[in-house]
Amino acid sequence: MPDQSGSSRKLTGGFDTNLDFDFADPAWAAFARSAACSITSYTDLDVLTTGLRQQMFDFSYLPSSNCFFLREAPYRGIVSAMTPITKRAAQSSVFVVAKENPATSWHQLRGKRLGYINTYCTTSYFSPSILLAREGFALKDFFDAFPVAAWQGQIDTMLSGGIDATMVYEDVWLAQPSNAERTKVLARLDGLPTPPFIVHSSLDAAVCAELKQTLLGLKPTIEAGTLYAGFADYQDARMQRWFADLAALPGLARAA
Repeated sequence: MPDQSGSSRKLTGGFDTNLDFDFADPAWAAFARSAACSITSYTDLDVLTTGLRQQMFDFSYLPSSNCFFLREAPYRGIVSAMTPITKRAAQSSVFVVAKENPATSWHQLRGKRLGYINTYCTTSYFSPSILLAREGFALKDFFDAFPVAAWQGQIDTMLSGGIDATMVYEDVWLAQPSNAERTKVLARLDGLPTPPFIVHSSLDAAVCAELKQTLLGLKPTIEAGTLYAGFADYQDARMQRWFADLAALPGLARAA
């Protein structure tokens, strides 16, 4: 559990490296200095999730689906990320194949190779899992599914022949016009929760308020490859709907 003794203690944070948080933003840098923040970034989200279950961090920036596995941990959301192109605190995931692929539906791709980022990813792993589950299929039974490079890397891996299909965060797909020219969308899921910032229940209320104010006040520069751009109030209702979808996946609720 985060140590609450003394006002000069460091605040500890656990972040998902793939979310590409802008630590150099002046407003964030000022908060991090004043609050003596110590951030650890992870590519292995099993390790991050385990650390949060063990209450190692005061706060975390992580995929929304990770929070499903933290329902019994004493953390709560304070903000949700905003998408850079569609400019919402909600995201969409599109199921894409190469333009020359003859398939007109994902149903025609049984046994084909599907690439995802990691097994906690909302847009690339759980989105296709839910898409298939709604029609009675399990992802690992239907596809030869395995991890590939993240975001544009998913699309590039597909176009180079490394996989046959992927489900990718729509703002990534929209960011490069060539993606629409070289790929086609066979399905989509909309209204998905974006990555949240969560805080431990023991975090001092004044510090928590300052953290939230800092995050809501960030004014990121949107460039090619920007994944998320600023934050909005935490989208609890959207998260709860997503949790219900995840709970309906066979075996997942028991694993949480």
